[in-house]
Parts: sequence; structure tokens; C-alpha cells
Amino acid sequence: MNIKISKLLAAAAATAAAALSPVITFAHGKLESTIPAAGSAVDSSPDMLRLTFNEDLESAFSSIKVVDASGTTASKDKAKVDSSNPRVLMVEVPKLASGSYTVQWAVMTHDAHKTKGSYTFAVK
Repeated sequence: MNIKISKLLAAAAATAAAALSPVITFAHGKLESTIPAAGSAVDSSPDMLRLTFNEDLESAFSSIKVVDASGTTASKDKAKVDSSNPRVLMVEVPKLASGSYTVQWAVMTHDAHKTKGSYTFAVK
């Protein structure tokens, strides 16, 4: 009888682990949208970049860096979480010259998961 109970408990544990794995997979901050849009070409320099994630962010551990085609950092200000939407990280940028820019971001969500990535956009 103990062997049957052990097998049932093992099967139940395996089922629970399989059911929870999609939740675990998506527990990290994922970039959902950007302004300006990733891969876009904008007519004029944006005043601010806005990155929207799928989870609330920790401002103290989240950053955005804008780099031009030569590798020079174009952003000077520190990124901050939007006070009206804790899933939005934004940074003011100076007037950007025509060219291609890479946005490098790193965030930590409220559940302490860290994620980073990058995307590009161009100013015409």
C-alpha cells in the first residue's frame, strides 16, 4: 500500500511541476513595447524614450543607455520608472543627430528578477 501512495504522490508532484513551469518561465521582466518603436526611423529626435515591460520595475536597479553608431553614449540622464505606471521605464535624451542609435536596457522587477537587452532605432 505504501508503494501505491508513493507513486501517486510522485505523479502528483510531477503534474504540479509541469503545470507551474509556464508560470516560472514567464516570471522575468519582458520588454513589451518601446517609444520610439524598436527598428523604427523617426523624423526628429525624441525628447524621451519609454520602455514598457510586463511587470512592475524597481527604479533603483533599472537603467537605459543610448549609444550612437560610433559607440558614444548619447544619454546623460538616469532612467526612472514612470510614477503613473510602474511598468514603464523612461529616460530623457538630448537632441539626437541623424543616425542610428542602440538602446541598452537592464531592469529588475519587483520580484527581484533581472533582465537586459537592446534594440535600435534611427533618427532621419
